[in-house]
Order: sequence, then structure tokens, then C-alpha cells
Amino acid sequence: MSSADGEHESVKLSCPSKGASARASSTWKHDTRKFGPQNALDSASDAAWKSAPSEEVDPMAYYEIYFHRPVCVKEMRVQFQGGFVGMDCILYQKKSSHHKTTTTTTTNVGSLSSGEQQRNNDDKDVEWEEFDELFVEPQDIIEIQTFPVDEMESDEDDEINANGTCTALRIEFGKSTDFYGRIVIYSLEIWGTEA
Repeated sequence: MSSADGEHESVKLSCPSKGASARASSTWKHDTRKFGPQNALDSASDAAWKSAPSEEVDPMAYYEIYFHRPVCVKEMRVQFQGGFVGMDCILYQKKSSHHKTTTTTTTNVGSLSSGEQQRNNDDKDVEWEEFDELFVEPQDIIEIQTFPVDEMESDEDDEINANGTCTALRIEFGKSTDFYGRIVIYSLEIWGTEA
């Protein structure tokens, strides 16, 4: 699907129906059915991802989205519960493995099904790299907040990610507006184009 100016129109890339999955550093009371990270990807539901209380560690909490295919991210839309907002965010991405393959160790598989573990292993040899073009500084509000990717001129010599594709995103939260360090995300949508 293309628009009149030749650019591809953005679509929701984080749909579970398109194969996207999620995992997180923790889940409230270990109840993945009610509070698991996959709930934030399902915007048709009133369920949410709710983290467990966090200690003062770095990062305090994280949330990962696996697309299981190369995508080009254009923006992130997130809806927190007021009073439980993740702050001091740093975003990372896994570049498409056909651009760069290195070895890394994956931490804390969490509570994934065997199918999700297998799909996540597709990217196990690709390191997380900081996603400088996506700057996220949430406010402590309940409304959906939109964070666009900064369009930057790419250096033609930069072969690491020539077409801007990635297969996964990771959001690390340095702190929470909640005294106990809990984070609640009702909806997290990644919009962009299929690579």
C-alpha cells in the first residue's frame, strides 16, 4: 500500500495477529493471564501489562516487543495508567540479522510459551543497539502519547542498518512515577512499514 508521494503508509506492526509477541522484566504477582506483557499489545482488550514492584536497579524494568520479521519503525504510541508511568526511558532495537550478526546472551526469558521462546531465539545472536532516533519521554497522564522516530540523514557508508529495519524493540525504564516502582501499560503500539 503506497500513498500518492510514493511513501509507504504506516501500519500497526505490533499486532499479535501479525506474529508480534512481548516479554518484560516482571509481571505483577506472576499472573501473566491478567497482567502479562502481551496484554499491552492487544488494544481491543482492557487488560494491561503491570510490572511487579521494582528495586533500585538499572534498568528498573524493561518491556520488549518481538516482531519476528524485519520492520521499519516510524512511531510508538503508548498509554500508561496515570501514577504508574515508566520514566527515564532508553530504547534499544535488534537490527535485522541480514545486516549485522554478532553474539550476545539473552537474559530472563520470563514466562513465554515454548513457541514464543523458539521465535525469540531467531534473534538470539543479534545484540541490542540503542535506538537513538526514537526519543521517549512520557508524561504522567493516562492519554495515549505518541513518539515519532526522528528522520535522520543516513550516512551511505553506514552498512549496519542501511534501510532502518529492526526485528525487536526494548524499552528500559530507569524509574517510575509510582513510589514502589510499578509500571502499568494499557496499550503499546508500534507503527511503521513492513521491510
